[in-house]
Amino acid sequence: MRTDQYKHFFVCFMVSALGTIPWQIWHQRWMLWLPTALGLLAGFCKEFADIGGSGFDWTDILADVAGIAVAMGVLGLTAIGG
Repeated sequence: MRTDQYKHFFVCFMVSALGTIPWQIWHQRWMLWLPTALGLLAGFCKEFADIGGSGFDWTDILADVAGIAVAMGVLGLTAIGG
């Protein structure tokens, strides 16, 4: 059984959350793609690194997407107040 989904979630969450910093500074709408792209890139890199060890698993990709979605949701909640 694979147990690294939480690692995928938190890596993608943190990379996506850090990727929102340029948008928070310059508020350019196209920059909202940056955290999503960075999160997916980090998640796929982590998953391809796992191929030699525990193997490729689509549930890890789902954990990546969940981490990105939560990071973007937090960004959305912080944007409501400002």
